Amino acid sequence: MSWSGTQIVTSVGMRLHEGTSIDLRGSLDTQAFLTIGDSVEIVLGESHVRILRDQAAAALGDMARIEAAEDIVGDACHAGAQALTAAALARKKAESARTAGADEQAELAEQAAARAAEAAERAQVAVDAAAEAMGLADEAAEAARVAASAAEAAGREPSGGNAERTPQ
Repeated sequence: MSWSGTQIVTSVGMRLHEGTSIDLRGSLDTQAFLTIGDSVEIVLGESHVRILRDQAAAALGDMARIEAAEDIVGDACHAGAQALTAAALARKKAESARTAGADEQAELAEQAAARAAEAAERAQVAVDAAAEAMGLADEAAEAARVAASAAEAAGREPSGGNAERTPQ
């Protein structure tokens, strides 16, 4: 627990299962109640509800973009695996063709195997780069959120109110 201005700030993490009920309803005195399951109720002010409304569309958009990116990375990974399998098969068939004296067909199969192996390697490089980029973007987004929260909190503090208080 820590002090922030005149309020006590507590961090709570919660992961909800898909079937958990969530209800947001307005009340008197410009308050709203966010009810989670049967035992959690959070009282929100009107400004909080407006902020959640504004952020909901952005969050849904982020989720859709992340899902699309994960699908693309998954497709690249699968394509790479298929290319590796095709390369191995082409090499095997090239060997059989060479044994049978069909050197031209063997050469074509070996060239196809080399192209497939190169494509598989490129796909893996793309998957690795995408995974790294997604991790860096996630870290940068979290750092930006923390900085934005700190800037917002600093903007609400009275002049000279940068000293941190310790709970007693």
